[in-house]
Amino acid sequence: MTAATAVIGALALAGCGGGTTGGTETGGADAGTGDPGSTSLTIGIANEQPYGYMGDDGEATGFDPEITRQVLVNLGYSEENLEFRVVEFGQLIGGLQAGQFDLVAAGMYINPERLEQVLFTDPDYCTYEGLAVAEGNPEDIADYQSFTENPDLTIAVATGTVEEGYAKDAGIPAEQIESFPGIDQMYEALAAGEVDAVTGTAATVNTHVAATEGIEAVEPFFPEDAEGNETLPCGGIAFAQDDGAFRDEFNEELNTLREDGTTTEIITSYEDQDGNPYFTEQDVETANELTVDDFRG
Repeated sequence: MTAATAVIGALALAGCGGGTTGGTETGGADAGTGDPGSTSLTIGIANEQPYGYMGDDGEATGFDPEITRQVLVNLGYSEENLEFRVVEFGQLIGGLQAGQFDLVAAGMYINPERLEQVLFTDPDYCTYEGLAVAEGNPEDIADYQSFTENPDLTIAVATGTVEEGYAKDAGIPAEQIESFPGIDQMYEALAAGEVDAVTGTAATVNTHVAATEGIEAVEPFFPEDAEGNETLPCGGIAFAQDDGAFRDEFNEELNTLREDGTTTEIITSYEDQDGNPYFTEQDVETANELTVDDFRG
């Protein structure tokens, strides 16, 4: 049994039978109160495929916006009153805290640090990490440890993403980590030879590799935490700390969709350019066995 398998098993046992979140927080936000049919909501996304992005028709798409629409419509909100707004990933939590968004539907990973800043639903998916490298992988890069073993290599991370923490936890020196404000800028740097690799979720890496000449993806992997243990990245929908009542209402309906297979159907329907699903049913089933409490430190 690998360390990742042990982590999955432990989390699954802890989360079995649970569809609710512990430690309910309540606040005074307008969302989730009054008449939902006449309430307008602003939802933050980061233009990252397949999590949440603007399609060619100018409409928000991706599995988290799709799931969010379904949940909110089921709760009585009008789809025409839902506005999706694109910002850089690193601005999502700050925007949520500042009241610019009512919720964030961007495939955001749940971790203890973020749980101190915002509220999360139970996870709707889990996934591996990935790295994009130059075609042919001339530096033989396999994972984060490749950078600790070779001080001449540099890795690109997007500001505000968990990959910043993963890189540091792996022991990569700060001078080998290049931070970028957005996803596209990282891939432009890789194409220009300014960095040796770009990190992100395997789904995001595969999307950019399929659309960009001259780069390829390494085999997906589980990142390691500061103690050298493999972790399982899982994501959910985020809410402001004072919006506990709305989060709980949303989470209850989300769990209905987790249980009846709707989230599995939506998430596994997103495919890359070769027609391969970004996520398997097992990726969703693993998330469905967990609650947000399993990610608290």
